[in-house]
Amino acid sequence: MPGTSDVTIITATIPSRQELLSKAVESVQNQLVQPAYHLVQNDDNKIGGAAVLDLLLEKTQTKYVCVLDDDDILLPQHIKVLTEAISSSDADLVYPWFRYASSGNAGHLEQYAYQPWSNNDVHQVPITWIAKTESIKEVGGFSQDYEANSMNLDGSGHRIGYDFILIKRLVAANKIIKHHPEITWIYNDNRVSTLGMPSRW
Repeated sequence: MPGTSDVTIITATIPSRQELLSKAVESVQNQLVQPAYHLVQNDDNKIGGAAVLDLLLEKTQTKYVCVLDDDDILLPQHIKVLTEAISSSDADLVYPWFRYASSGNAGHLEQYAYQPWSNNDVHQVPITWIAKTESIKEVGGFSQDYEANSMNLDGSGHRIGYDFILIKRLVAANKIIKHHPEITWIYNDNRVSTLGMPSRW
């Protein structure tokens, strides 16, 4: 039987994603080390992904929290690798690497693959990370400073989402971010993304 870690996985979902969600849930069940909890909540009131994640974060009591989007897949070693990486370091957040389901690379983020994090080059970090729960709560969670239907773009034309805003708040609060250079999950780019925006579904 797999061991259990001091981790809660949180997943925001929407009604049309049940088939995708089932595959995400299955990937959690297939972990070599199981999370203590996998909390899933449907956005019944169309408040947006960030606000739903904040509701789940409030319920999280474990030392660590991981986010899993309802349309992505964790490889079996994901929780094991990340809990070992964060517990053996002084980091507040550790992010692994990923590949797109269709192409095998990481799209516009590929330039950051396997590169150590630097506060001098703050960039988008895929949200499928592990972090100290208290650190995420301390900087305001997911929806602070974020408008759910915003389409603000960065200099390269990519949307600035709540995940990037959260990273910026962690840096501003002098929290420690580290990169674990291993692919531990698959980004499902074979679907229409809602970008966590309630106006898109």
